[in-house]
Amino acid sequence: MNDNYYQKFPPHGFPKNNDLKVIFTSGERVDYEGYINAHPQRKVQIDRARGFLDAFEADRERRQRALRGILKHRHRNNTVLAMTLNRGFAELLLNWVESCDRHNIEVRSWTVIAALDENTAQMFEQLGFAVYYPGPAYGLQIDRAVDCYGDGNFRDMMFAKNAVVKDLLDIGFNVLFQDVDLVWLKDPWDFLEAPDRGMLDAQFMYDGPNPNYAPLHANSGFFFLRNTPQCRNFWQQVFDNFDKVYVYGGQQQAVNQLLVHHYFRGLKLDLLGEAEFANGHLFTLDDVSRLPPDPYVIHCSWTSNLEHKLKKYRLAKLWFL
Repeated sequence: MNDNYYQKFPPHGFPKNNDLKVIFTSGERVDYEGYINAHPQRKVQIDRARGFLDAFEADRERRQRALRGILKHRHRNNTVLAMTLNRGFAELLLNWVESCDRHNIEVRSWTVIAALDENTAQMFEQLGFAVYYPGPAYGLQIDRAVDCYGDGNFRDMMFAKNAVVKDLLDIGFNVLFQDVDLVWLKDPWDFLEAPDRGMLDAQFMYDGPNPNYAPLHANSGFFFLRNTPQCRNFWQQVFDNFDKVYVYGGQQQAVNQLLVHHYFRGLKLDLLGEAEFANGHLFTLDDVSRLPPDPYVIHCSWTSNLEHKLKKYRLAKLWFL
């Protein structure tokens, strides 16, 4: 384990109620329902987030019943690997599939893909994956890649990441969530489910030395949540505070602040080591020499758009298509 993170903040016991308050770095106080009284621009952002939350809630019973049926025999010891994407990012997910196939890593039997358009759903169904098309319940429905990290469509599409994890936790699964811009070279299950890690609630990839995500620097593009009360409470608050995505430009900053908050209240957390779980800060378009020699997965993050990702993949010889 990464002792610098796992042992640095001793937990102080998990609360018996949900009346905790969180102070985000924007200076706003947020409760568990996510209601914020702020200036007019924030009200627009909050109203947009509430629209997504309301659509999710309205379809909850039917959607979760459908997911239970899809995943009845599609899990690995009650763990589901989950991803979400639209057609614009399908090439990245195809590259991940090819990386798994080339390295003889079996993923189809325990993966669910939340497809945000019907063409993407059909594409990955034909490749043997369990696919769910949630429609408007998972927010914005577009079939193209976003223009750049943090733009308006990017922020809207973060809702699907929050939603698929929320649904899977609600229906009783452990969740290994990842973005689609990864490659697998070894099966991470062997590491994440090692006997000495069984007491952990949450395991997150380390994002690198970005001050926006201090002090933990957790990456929200690869994480494993066990279905424990601590994880369910943590993710409920991430989900309820989706409006923070519009403040920060992405999901990761709020996730990091809430991780610290819940860690002090009993969430057993580990930050995955860079040698095993390599993130995008370790390689650039100028230098790939810092990539570890034998990682389980590599995340092509720290990029501004799809074109930049493809260049990094190819430079590091991680493009398998």
